[in-house]
Amino acid sequence: MTNQLEMLREALRGRYDPVREVGRGGMATVYLAQDVKHNRPVAVKVLRPELAASIAVSRFLKEIEIAAQLNHPHILPLLDSGDVNGVLHFVMPFVKGPSVRGLLDGEQPITLATALAITKEVADALSYAHRKGLVHRDIKPENILLSEGHAVVADFGIAKAISTAGGDKLTRTGFPIGTVGYMSPEQAAGRTDLDERTDVYSLASVFYEMMVGEAPGMWVTDAAMKYQRFVDALPAHRERLDRLPGAVEQVLVQAMSMHGEERHATPNDFAAALEQAVQRKPAYDEAQARAVIRYAAEQQLDHPTEEGALSLAAIQRIGAEVGLSPDRVRDAVQALARPPAIPARRGIFGAPSKIDMERTLDGELPVEGFEALLEEVRAVTGEVGRINETLGRSLSWNSLSFQNSLEGTGRLIHVMVKPKDGKTRIRITESAGVHPLLFLGTVIGGGALGVGIFLAVMNDGAPFLLTAAIYGATWGALFGGARASFRGFIRRRVRILSGLLDRLSNHVTATAPHSAVTVTGSDTEAGG
Repeated sequence: MTNQLEMLREALRGRYDPVREVGRGGMATVYLAQDVKHNRPVAVKVLRPELAASIAVSRFLKEIEIAAQLNHPHILPLLDSGDVNGVLHFVMPFVKGPSVRGLLDGEQPITLATALAITKEVADALSYAHRKGLVHRDIKPENILLSEGHAVVADFGIAKAISTAGGDKLTRTGFPIGTVGYMSPEQAAGRTDLDERTDVYSLASVFYEMMVGEAPGMWVTDAAMKYQRFVDALPAHRERLDRLPGAVEQVLVQAMSMHGEERHATPNDFAAALEQAVQRKPAYDEAQARAVIRYAAEQQLDHPTEEGALSLAAIQRIGAEVGLSPDRVRDAVQALARPPAIPARRGIFGAPSKIDMERTLDGELPVEGFEALLEEVRAVTGEVGRINETLGRSLSWNSLSFQNSLEGTGRLIHVMVKPKDGKTRIRITESAGVHPLLFLGTVIGGGALGVGIFLAVMNDGAPFLLTAAIYGATWGALFGGARASFRGFIRRRVRILSGLLDRLSNHVTATAPHSAVTVTGSDTEAGG
């Protein structure tokens, strides 16, 4: 290194005085130097010898003159360039602040607000250069510097100048232009007709790394575009992505599409979409959002094989639109995916005659919230019911009578809400009457079977035995059909009451201070 530094000092004598090497990249070595004429620190970048030997020097210097014309507050200006005794170099102001790479290597994670501010300033610089006909081609954390708290883009036009000056000769050497992990698919494929959307891809990759802590390390698949989620993300990446507003991930997926035409048209468009995603407020409150997700999940569960049925990723995308994080949506769908099966403890007819479910939530629901709960109960049950309050702190609601349902059974519903000691307990019970067909089939059919058998035994006659068999078959059919109907009725009631419990819980969660669901035991128990 000492010999290289001495050689550089000799080559630049009288113009720049190199002090030390401060960085080494894929295309150049960076030295801190003193501008002798203007008495200021500068960064002198010397192209690697093997790269300099692969390009036409005169063409490179001509191309780099275009970059020197750029004038933007977030673009590090090009001060000088030249070829002195085979030392092909260019000069830029020396920035004392860190690069984005330095931030990534620091102990503190980059906040969403900081990442968004950096991205907006870089996007503005890129869009300005694109209007001038210049694509950067090598956006990466090392080329984004921070000066006085603002982002400035370094090495503008260098990749383009090297690519143009190298031509076929550079292609044959296999020397990469760009940086793996940040270059777009079309750039990695060696295409030369790159436009501004290759910079959109690279900038999105940098934003991804600022949020996740590592570069994406993957191409965005067609499945990711379909579901607007990084479906192949590593578990550690997924954990960090799920902390972001859901709409942010959607924007990143689009910006990193395999196909340039599917990305945002300009870096400014990408930055604007990101800002909108960050600032987007949920269109629904918490309870409404959960209701939307529940409906979407139920559609998926009810029609899993139909064309266009929702997938988990699709439901998560809907959740992002209403402000629910993917992990919360996943938990909700998984809870719904466990069908409300008839509990293990069954009655004599193969299903429980009593449904009992309870849930306890952190946070005491104020008395003012009872009215909203009553509206939910009445909407689900279709009954006005009878209300009892205990000392003004508990709500108790009962259906008015033991009434007949469409299924032919009676039911008596009781709902109790009890806020106490920083928690709110919700309990829903329903006592189902015996199905009339079960009763008639058991009594009449069973009685006829008994009479037939008695007569057959007493008279020792085959006709009576045949009659008994007919009675028995009739009784079996009635009992079996009624039993299946009763089991189906109980399943539907468990599902309906589970939905009511969720709706009441959502209201408590949204209303009670510092509320968070804490389920005590199973939601559903039953007695025979």
